[in-house]
Amino acid sequence: MKVWDAIVVGAGPAGCACAYDLAAAGKSVLLLDKAEFPRMKACAGGLTMKTVRALRYSVAPVVRQTIERMVLEERDSSRIPVRKKKSICVMTERSELDAFCVAKTIEAGAVSQRVRGIDKIDEEGNVVAVTTQDEVIRGRFLVGADGVNSQVRRMTSDAGWFRTAFAIEANVKRDSHKEDLVFDFAPVLAGYGWVFPKRDHINVGLYSMDKDEKLNRSRLSAYIAQRFGNDAKAENFVGQHAGFGAAQHRVEKNRVFLIGDAGGFVDLLTGEGIYGAVVSGQAAAAAIVAELERNAAAKETFVQLTASLRKNLQIAERIAGSFYANPQRGFRAMKTPLLRSAILKGYADGLDLSPLVETARRVLSRA
Repeated sequence: MKVWDAIVVGAGPAGCACAYDLAAAGKSVLLLDKAEFPRMKACAGGLTMKTVRALRYSVAPVVRQTIERMVLEERDSSRIPVRKKKSICVMTERSELDAFCVAKTIEAGAVSQRVRGIDKIDEEGNVVAVTTQDEVIRGRFLVGADGVNSQVRRMTSDAGWFRTAFAIEANVKRDSHKEDLVFDFAPVLAGYGWVFPKRDHINVGLYSMDKDEKLNRSRLSAYIAQRFGNDAKAENFVGQHAGFGAAQHRVEKNRVFLIGDAGGFVDLLTGEGIYGAVVSGQAAAAAIVAELERNAAAKETFVQLTASLRKNLQIAERIAGSFYANPQRGFRAMKTPLLRSAILKGYADGLDLSPLVETARRVLSRA
């Protein structure tokens, strides 16, 4: 019976990032997913430039729009324009992005297979056995990239560290060239509304880390009507939880790794998940290659390679707690060029967030 070098469950950005690197390194990798691509997925589809740089291939074929300016809004109707000489982010449709990444990963040599579900996971010495509804698949390593409701996490981790936030989105048909990218901190507690222009339509959504916030279709419809008028036609309403907690997770298994949403690699402050998905996926691949080729313990390598990412996620979590506890004060602070510059360097460019904390502390003390 065939034993794969790695089985990757989930073919989103995390799973594809991992499987791509494994295949490129000449390893046998099986990429499993229950969906047929392209698929609908709740995600605003914005890629920060740090994410674009982290990817192993250009995503230009699926970029809808490039953003060089965004606007921050607050309850008193204040607006803060934020500009950058270079691009802040690019806009994609998540269904197109996922399908593109899957195709690139298969081109690199990964084998893709649909499964109806996973019934059981067993560690058999140096092999992990995955029992699906149709067969038993064996691999030297198993990577859980199967999202916020991860079956791999549920079957292999106590998951006490794992928590969720929630977002709901829809598309509004209109010419997006006249629209700014907007983060609106007025409509929800401990979160924001967003407006993301995408050439022939606008993606509008609400995100909150507060479990008591009831975000649903009617709430989002009201927000869309408020921004664009009662005649605005919204479609493709989709809600999705986002997984975080990677900063608190202590990797438990030697041959099973959790990445992306499944591993809690979402930024709690912004809700950004694709960057953490890509970086954690690449780290898992590098860790597996290190053990297969050099007998370096994959678990320790994965922990080392994700240490910086986990640290920044922990910092983002602390900032989120402070900012959303008093968003009016935080918004006043963001009017200072110093803090805006630090935020862009941290989130758009991917620099370490530690300097941002010190900058925020100094600015907030005067706000």
